[in-house]
Amino acid sequence: MQIKDLKCPNCATPLPTRLFANQLIECRGCGSTLALPDLDLEQALVCAACGIINGSDQRYCVECGQPLYSECILCHTKNQAGTAYCQRCGVNLTQNRLRRQMLMGDRQRVREERNQLFREKMARQQAEKLERLLEDLDEPENHAFAIYQINQMGVEAVKALIETLLNDADPDARYGSARALGQICQAHEVKGMIKARSAKALIQALADEEVTVRYWAADALGKCGSRTAIEPLVKLLADKHEGVRQQARESLVEIAGDEAAEIIAAADKSKGVFGWIKN
Repeated sequence: MQIKDLKCPNCATPLPTRLFANQLIECRGCGSTLALPDLDLEQALVCAACGIINGSDQRYCVECGQPLYSECILCHTKNQAGTAYCQRCGVNLTQNRLRRQMLMGDRQRVREERNQLFREKMARQQAEKLERLLEDLDEPENHAFAIYQINQMGVEAVKALIETLLNDADPDARYGSARALGQICQAHEVKGMIKARSAKALIQALADEEVTVRYWAADALGKCGSRTAIEPLVKLLADKHEGVRQQARESLVEIAGDEAAEIIAAADKSKGVFGWIKN
């Protein structure tokens, strides 16, 4: 009989399902006082942690979740949790539990070491892949595929892209890095610090001697949406190249929205444009 089916042996009134080992039960039907031995409950398992009685079909305590029994490693007999020796074959269960804990600990350490080696290997492979893709940015015909692949890496590629944008001698690599930064800012949930570093590098690239670098840096700033770029983009409205000036306008619209028209108009009239910028 299971705990849920317990009934008073005198009047058949259902009994509570939450019982303790030494608890005296008063039947609500006939008023009889009952103890566990009075009940027809075979193989009841008493939780060693909280004392609640569990049915024989339970593996873990319904009250506290602790294991109710441990299986003998030798004869596989189910012994109540906390039992020192197997009730059937007498093997030392405490010693076996300690040995098992040690084995489990060793297994966990081996697993963690293996996972760490795997993570380090993946990190090396990722770094090598990113290095190859950055080298591909030296050739414009490789940009589309390289930028797509870099974008898949997300924010992990930002630091290397910033380094390439600011320090690479090849302008093709610099503007390719600017494009990639813009796409990452647009496609991924870039956190504040990473976004701020990206915007700072792109703002610095607005002064690049190459038209393509200035153009794509302005484009990327629009995608990043950082308001710190408004003032530098306004200054770019005076760039000698029409394409760069147009891109600066479009990026200002992306960042400032409805304010952009006022900002651009103020810049055209040289009326202290920065007074229009709202925080």
